Amino acid sequence: MPKHKAAIGDIFEIETPAGLAYIQYTHASLDMGQLVRVLPGLFRMRPTDFAGLAKQRELYFVFYTLEYALRDHQTQFVAHQPIPDSAQAYPLMRWTLSGQSWKILRASDPLTLEFHARTPAIQTLTPEQEKLSIHQLWPHAVLVRKIARGWIPERAHELELEDAAAAEERKKNRPDGDESARQVMRHYLYFPRKSAAGRVGERLRNRGFEVEVRKGADGRNWLALAKKTPPASGEGMEQLRDEMEALAREFEGEYDGWELGVGANGKHGNGPDAI
Repeated sequence: MPKHKAAIGDIFEIETPAGLAYIQYTHASLDMGQLVRVLPGLFRMRPTDFAGLAKQRELYFVFYTLEYALRDHQTQFVAHQPIPDSAQAYPLMRWTLSGQSWKILRASDPLTLEFHARTPAIQTLTPEQEKLSIHQLWPHAVLVRKIARGWIPERAHELELEDAAAAEERKKNRPDGDESARQVMRHYLYFPRKSAAGRVGERLRNRGFEVEVRKGADGRNWLALAKKTPPASGEGMEQLRDEMEALAREFEGEYDGWELGVGANGKHGNGPDAI
């Protein structure tokens, strides 16, 4: 069967541990995958009324690696329906500055220096702003986990607190728990072009990473070396790895793994220099 080429209005099926979910492709993006609306409901069997489903208000919008998911047979086309009037325009979204403040933007706004200069940061979100979709790119595995967990934007902080509490409890039961705060996670992303490595570096800096772009050890590819403290939970680590892999593929590069440095001594992980 030939691969389906995604078109605006297409509805795709997502298999999750909690049931079948459905998304609708609404807007193209130059460098953030495809923008989709996550439709309400989880189903034991494929529904027959996709026209009615598409008319319902979406749970949220998110950038999704739809083309890769289709290529890898992780999702499948099931219907085509008109985009509702309420979802025709690029939606307002919220974008986090290292999880401590926010900026409100259109999904079509580029995250450039000019954008940051003219857009004020918000320290506290209003209840209405908490309902805004979050400006993130999710690979397929992340989307599946979020949907199955019942994630929606207004529950994002609540679920983060739950994960942090669970991680803190695990930390208390580890003899070396106090050392985890001194860990730095290094991510290795390689690209054939310096411009691609630079764009990835800018994207990651906007997410709070420290990034160094330099020629790789092979003398041909360019390395974007991103550093940040690791996520508090195992689920967060898995999600971050999926996001790094999606980001590398988006710019025709390769994610070569990560390593953890513990203070000034020792390191472990699956990066090229890990031991």
